[in-house]
Order: sequence, then C-alpha cells, then structure tokens
Amino acid sequence: MSSDENKRLIQRLLDEGHNRQDADTAAAFYTEDASNHLRIVGRAGMKVVFETLYAVFPDFHYRILESTAEGDRVVCKMEMTGTHRGQPKLPEAFSGMLNGVAPTGRAVKVLQFHSFRFRDGLIAEHAAVRDDMGMVLQLGVVRKP
Repeated sequence: MSSDENKRLIQRLLDEGHNRQDADTAAAFYTEDASNHLRIVGRAGMKVVFETLYAVFPDFHYRILESTAEGDRVVCKMEMTGTHRGQPKLPEAFSGMLNGVAPTGRAVKVLQFHSFRFRDGLIAEHAAVRDDMGMVLQLGVVRKP
C-alpha cells in the first residue's frame, strides 16, 4: 500500500472504530500478531486495550491534528478527548495512573503521538507517547506542586 493509503487507513480506524467506541472494528485493522508498545499482543490483545479505553472514557474520541507517512509507517499527532466515567480493565492502561481511581465525571483533552507500521494492509506495530500526566491533572487525580 502507498503512504497515502496507509494514512487513509488510520483515518478509517478512527472513524469506524475508535470514534464509535467499537473495539471489534478497531481491532480488525490490526494483524493477528500485532505489537503494541513493543509487546506482541495480537488482534485479540488490541481489542482488550480498546475495550479498556472505551470503558474508562465512554465518549472516547480521537482527532488527527497532523500526520506524516513514509513507506510502511505513519506517525500522527492526535488529540484524545473523553469524559472519565469508568475504571481500567487492564492495570497497565494509562500508565497505571487511573488504577483504583473512581470516575471523576470530568472531561479531558490529551495530546498524543502515535506511530504505526503496516504489513499487508493492516497495522503490525503500534506505539504511542501520551500526556498521561496532563490527563490526570485535568481529572484532578494529582495536583500541581
């Protein structure tokens, strides 16, 4: 696939999966042996990650601010928004910063950078850098010194 096709696939992942909180559809964009943050979790593992995101933020939404593609890679600067209404199913979700935190009902806007590598028209590797500290500050979980 071309770089532009890969960028369109990421937009479809957001439109058809994440922004509809549809974990099955979002996971279908990944290979059976996909890695997430350097760990092989597969499509099934990605589905669990997505279910966790949507459980914590039922109105979870991504917006691409910028994207760059070259060869089999796409990197996106994104904004994640949502309202904190649940707790993580996976202890490593959100860097563990929301474990045991009761839902606050507060909305967040979080800057994130995502890197994707494609193989045979599907996402084979994903990694992200997120402003999780900014997120917990917005939620009131931690306070600025």
